[in-house]
Amino acid sequence: MDAHSLASALRVEASALAVAADLAPPDRAVPACPGMTVGDLLVHVGSIHRMVTRWITRGARPAEWTCSPGDEDPVDWYRIGAASLIAVLDPARAGAPAATWCPWDRTLGFWLRRMAHETAVHRVDAQAAIGLAAPLEAGLAADGIDEVLRLWLGCHLPPAAHTSGQAVSLRVPGRTWTVALHSGIVDYCPHADPAAVVSGSPSAVDLWLWGRVGEEHLSVDGDVALVRSLRAAVAGATG
Repeated sequence: MDAHSLASALRVEASALAVAADLAPPDRAVPACPGMTVGDLLVHVGSIHRMVTRWITRGARPAEWTCSPGDEDPVDWYRIGAASLIAVLDPARAGAPAATWCPWDRTLGFWLRRMAHETAVHRVDAQAAIGLAAPLEAGLAADGIDEVLRLWLGCHLPPAAHTSGQAVSLRVPGRTWTVALHSGIVDYCPHADPAAVVSGSPSAVDLWLWGRVGEEHLSVDGDVALVRSLRAAVAGATG
């Protein structure tokens, strides 16, 4: 996705998260995040937004990132942090240098993409807590799949990941990714013959990678154990 589309997605997803959270009691459980309440979710996402804003403006990762709304209304507190982040992430400056945690992308565009996806997945969490989870927009979800496979696995492949070297293809309408896990290496191998194929809507595949929906939302052909090992590696990479 281009920078302006990501900026638009971030604004839409941040607003939708706030609306959903405002409709839920703070102690309402978040279904896909055991032990997390809607109040916890607001603190988590609000803290990330504030941390990234400081990271960008100060040019270095903050030592501390967990914040608290204190006596403020949690939803208002969240909205203020999201607005500050959006103001810093000017899509017209996406190519500008910025401190990041990605070795190959040290631009403001890295954070624009990362925050759009972070906020979108947690918007789904907030809506799921009130039983109204809407799918991710198709273009954003497809970009999210690419981000998970290339950024998260590329930077944080767990040392204990199952690494058979067999390829898995993930397919959505109009796009396919094929990856194989080796010891310490992710092989992006578009011409490999996959041992397993996962297919579905972009939203379903992206949310499955993030552990928000199960295999029942997908079509899985071939080695199911290999597919589950890929999902486990993603879980380890994304924390």
